[in-house]
Amino acid sequence: MNHPLRLRALTFAMASSLVPSLAGVGLLSGAGIVSAASTNRSYDIPAGTLRDVLNRFGHESKLLLSYPADQVAGLHSQGLRGDYSVEAGLAVLLSGTGLTAIALPNGSYTLQHQAGVEGGMTLPVSTISGRAEQSITGPIDGIVANRSSVGTKTNAAISEVPQSISVITRDEMNKRGVQDFNSAVAYTPGIRAIDYVGGQGAPDIYMRGFRSFNLFGVYRDGLRSGFNQYDTDFETYGLERIDVIKGPASVLYGQMAPGGMVNLTSKRPTDEAIHEIQVQGGSFDRQQTALDLGGRLDDEGKFSYRLVALKRDSGTQVDHSPDDRTYIAPSLTWKPDEDTSVTLLASYLKTRKGGAEQSFPVNGTLTNTPFGHIPSSTYLGDPHVSKNEVGNTSLGYLFERQLNDDWKFTQNARYMKVDVDYISNGARNSGQLGADGRTYTFGYQKRPKKTDTFLLDNNLGGHFDTGAIGHDVLVGFDYGHYSGRESRRGVAANQTVDIFDPVYNASPTWNSTLQTDGKSVVSQKGLYAQDMLSLNQWRLTLGGRKDWVEGREYSYLNDTRSVQKDHKFTGRVGLAYLFDNGITPYASYSTSFQPTSGTAQDGSYFKPTEGEQYEVGIKYEPPGYNSFITLSAYDLTQKNVTTTDPTNPSFQVQTGEQRSRGIELEGKAELSRGLDLIASYAYVDAEVTKANPVGTGAAAYSLEGNVPISVPRNTASLWLDYTVQAGPLEGLGMGVGQRYVGSSYNAKNTVKVPHYTLTDASVRYDLAHLREDLQGVSVDLSASNLFDKRYFTPGFYEQTVFYGNRRTVIGSLTFRW
Repeated sequence: MNHPLRLRALTFAMASSLVPSLAGVGLLSGAGIVSAASTNRSYDIPAGTLRDVLNRFGHESKLLLSYPADQVAGLHSQGLRGDYSVEAGLAVLLSGTGLTAIALPNGSYTLQHQAGVEGGMTLPVSTISGRAEQSITGPIDGIVANRSSVGTKTNAAISEVPQSISVITRDEMNKRGVQDFNSAVAYTPGIRAIDYVGGQGAPDIYMRGFRSFNLFGVYRDGLRSGFNQYDTDFETYGLERIDVIKGPASVLYGQMAPGGMVNLTSKRPTDEAIHEIQVQGGSFDRQQTALDLGGRLDDEGKFSYRLVALKRDSGTQVDHSPDDRTYIAPSLTWKPDEDTSVTLLASYLKTRKGGAEQSFPVNGTLTNTPFGHIPSSTYLGDPHVSKNEVGNTSLGYLFERQLNDDWKFTQNARYMKVDVDYISNGARNSGQLGADGRTYTFGYQKRPKKTDTFLLDNNLGGHFDTGAIGHDVLVGFDYGHYSGRESRRGVAANQTVDIFDPVYNASPTWNSTLQTDGKSVVSQKGLYAQDMLSLNQWRLTLGGRKDWVEGREYSYLNDTRSVQKDHKFTGRVGLAYLFDNGITPYASYSTSFQPTSGTAQDGSYFKPTEGEQYEVGIKYEPPGYNSFITLSAYDLTQKNVTTTDPTNPSFQVQTGEQRSRGIELEGKAELSRGLDLIASYAYVDAEVTKANPVGTGAAAYSLEGNVPISVPRNTASLWLDYTVQAGPLEGLGMGVGQRYVGSSYNAKNTVKVPHYTLTDASVRYDLAHLREDLQGVSVDLSASNLFDKRYFTPGFYEQTVFYGNRRTVIGSLTFRW
């Protein structure tokens, strides 16, 4: 629920052992607790069982309460009405129970029997401690997150959301040396990111067996990242965290792939001063400088700012394919009073990459040729002509208004303008080598594009009670509008090169007439409502949403216009039970929808595909440990998938279906001070369950029964990280990880791409431990695919593959003050 507390029951021995070490497991410092304890709040808590009353008090005072359940069994409290500090409130609540709350030097409280003294020592029956409520947008100390907005659009505890959620924190990204989106999610179960070296725009990912790219899977700051694969990219240095929800999420976000969605949270202003300069260098002539500044602008804290900037000049493993970018992201927060906050978020990202498809033939990669293997550095295009440059400018804001103690209004908006200068080289002959086994043919296409996107999300959230049942409700309306103008122009003749010794000397002649010239306009409106009900330790989540989507296509060459309108209702219902020992079993049912372009033989527009998932799982937060473990099992089906029309192969019908069943396990834990563990495993049994045959005679085939393209059955990962805490090596940190990705197939399942295991490593050192005048200076060295393993993923065409990322080593020098 949207509660800032959780109730945990501990045994007497465990509670006793935790008293001296609570500050080390992510709780507020003593000063922070004392400050919170001395602040008066208004309470209206009715009389009831001591357990329920303490639950309500913790909810309203933002405290984490830990105590053995049997210690309060059978006890009642008179409740609390009026303005009280934490200490005064506890005194009233515990009056007549025989228990009293005693403040400890570390700022926490122990509950003891009023006569509970033996040998001059207090017998700590339980502990009541303040714990820093993790921000869902700001920095998190460590690799373990316990709250996320991605599943509910609220500040909800992850354990109470009845779907599997993963969070990659900034600390985790720093320790693993993350440099891009694919490496950020590489240790997250259920996601398979395609390494598209040298030219990829927005992430191309598969989640739970379904492709979830572009507008159907990636969000930024709670809003859709965009509507086009080629005009959207992300700079991970500018991110504070990445939240992933698995399975259908249309109930809150609208049109979406059934496998789930990823939300990227940008760095934004904080009250704490931030000053960081970083210089990087490494493989493929990488040179990068980055800046991160932030903090208050005035003594009162009404204004705070953040400025993140980056400049990179770099090559890639592919010849003639740069990875250059300029990124600047200023933001400003204004808090005119304690109930109001306005944050302005702006960014500019200019990228320059290669313009070739880089879809290599199987012959020469997976298999050998008489001339050997094709080098991974080979550029499958004309470097003198092709290019891919994108300029993305966005401006948005987040407005939050606390209407009273229980109700809050939020408005989130962003406008984005993009200019794409793209001259592509695409494979001919389906990306296959010529009869001589050496030549590769590609074509040219100019594809300039300009897009405008506006996104808006309004919601009202609040809490109220109906008897013993608590309600955290959310109602909202969101709107999205996209307009993109694109033209395409081809050439009179293709170019053929010797792929083993390419010489690019052609001068393409551009056709005088355009191939296409048109505009696409997408408009989406959605109304949604959610109620998260709580009764003691039960949590019931109910949600529903109605969407209206309209797509318009204009052809300026043919002077035609088409309009496709869709509307769809989606929902979710889930139930969880929070045991006192930190175990939370849950079950849920959720749906999604995804518009499908095109028309049937009778001219009617296709209906949206429909996603339907059943999920059960267990979430576990071991008391006394900063860790989180999730085990989930799901059955996910997508219906209304297009397949060949058996009566006319030139058309399609919506009788296709794809099903995915699987198990996911993820654990993140701070095992001891300085020692972190990240482990995951995913099993995906994906299958095309319905599809009509394609073609006739000996050439006929059907995808029915096939494994969907690029979906491995098994994936697993393990990362272990340790920072030396004392001794001559204090300040030295080391991490090592392995990622296993099972074999996968092309669409027809005629090509099996082998499994692979990759090793990553990092080492870092805080130079302040060498000399005092080096305070704030640190060095980092990270390596991905340390042993330079050759691996592949299925390519754009049936008999093609993409090369995976070769070994990359990057060194960083960072100064923080």
